[in-house]
Amino acid sequence: MSYVIVDHRESKSLVPSLLKELGVKVHFKHLEIGDYIISPEVAVERKTLSDFASSLFDGRLFVQVDNLTSNYSSPFLIVEGNYKDLEKYIHNPKVIYGTIISLLLNFKVNLINVLSEKETALVISSLINKIPNKYSPPVKHLKKKAFFDQQVYIVSSLPKVGRLIAIRLLERFGSPKNIFLASTQELSTVKGLGIKRARTIRSLLDTPWNRYENYFEKISK
Repeated sequence: MSYVIVDHRESKSLVPSLLKELGVKVHFKHLEIGDYIISPEVAVERKTLSDFASSLFDGRLFVQVDNLTSNYSSPFLIVEGNYKDLEKYIHNPKVIYGTIISLLLNFKVNLINVLSEKETALVISSLINKIPNKYSPPVKHLKKKAFFDQQVYIVSSLPKVGRLIAIRLLERFGSPKNIFLASTQELSTVKGLGIKRARTIRSLLDTPWNRYENYFEKISK
């Protein structure tokens, strides 16, 4: 019988029981990385559409995907729901589609969109059937570098800042807190930024929360 290791928090969804109906043996464990571990190389992070949107804004999304891609050679991200419904959670869809492109290009994660928990179970079952898992896949824990990577991706979420510039900012200012407190002039001294990008970053950090979405609409035009 095929089997999969499942994070215990997934017991609240229908996916594990649907997998059992498909002939997959389910083992629940506390997982630090991923929601479904199929083999030592293959793991799946599952997100509903609402969780995908909220994790983008609270910073969890890129940290979770980075941990997934750093520990598994074939990482999958399953987003459950119709992308057309994203506007219920985010008024500017450009933000979401920009995120999707970033995940595909920068993280090399296999992104799959399905419409229901049943489809999620079918995708995971198909992965299990395609990948031999004759022995129990080890449960991987967060690597020591994960904390540094979290800092890098928090900083790289700033507008006009990629991983390389994020590292330069951290080397220059020492911590994300110091970066967020730096003046426009101080930010502009970092190689690759300049005054225009520095102003954009400072504008984002200084803009009150209730104008947050308007800000993204402005810079997306």
